Amino acid sequence: MTEVPAHEETNLDDWLDGIQRTERSVTLYGRADLLADIDVIEAKKRQAAEIPEEERSMADKGPDVFQSEIDALYLQLDASKLEFRVTFIDDEEQEEITAKVKEDLKETADKAAAAARAEAREKCRRLEIKQPNDINTVSRTMANAAIDKVIEREVSIRTIAAVTRAVLPGRTEPVPLSVEQVRKLYTKVGDSQIALLSQAYSRAAAEAPQVAVPKSSRPSPSHDGPTSS
Repeated sequence: MTEVPAHEETNLDDWLDGIQRTERSVTLYGRADLLADIDVIEAKKRQAAEIPEEERSMADKGPDVFQSEIDALYLQLDASKLEFRVTFIDDEEQEEITAKVKEDLKETADKAAAAARAEAREKCRRLEIKQPNDINTVSRTMANAAIDKVIEREVSIRTIAAVTRAVLPGRTEPVPLSVEQVRKLYTKVGDSQIALLSQAYSRAAAEAPQVAVPKSSRPSPSHDGPTSS
């Protein structure tokens, strides 16, 4: 067995202590409302393009003018972006979050279940479902769904807060998000952008790193056998 020089030995404990959890980067946009303005101008641009140039009046805008307006809006949209770094948590940490949510939201979940049971009874009345067992089944199903909805949403919010940091201009280190900040984010950016954070979480947790080492940095192949002239 070939001995490894002492200075090249790797201490496993040191290597394990130096491991950092995988992180992925996500960009979110704060002025997604500008997309509606872009849609409107895009439609006007298409209409303008259908008018022959010789038939346009001095007051008519050409497609190039509309494109300039669109470009300006895209610049505003781009200026509203913010980078977020997303990592993951292990099963034990996730279980702790879920348990704490169930404890904190017990009253909220109970109220949601009660409202769902009342709705179930009304639904059964309208559908003329009269058998007590059938009514109870519908009631339990709807109550469980209502509880799950309350718990799952809050677990998602607290999980994102636990794994997400914002890269703020002028700050040397990314800044952790509070639960309240994530809750506000949920109400502002919509499901499509929140889904990007969830996807980044899944990638960080389950996708192995793909490392492309530049050829110039790769070690030269060893030549153990004789070389031909």
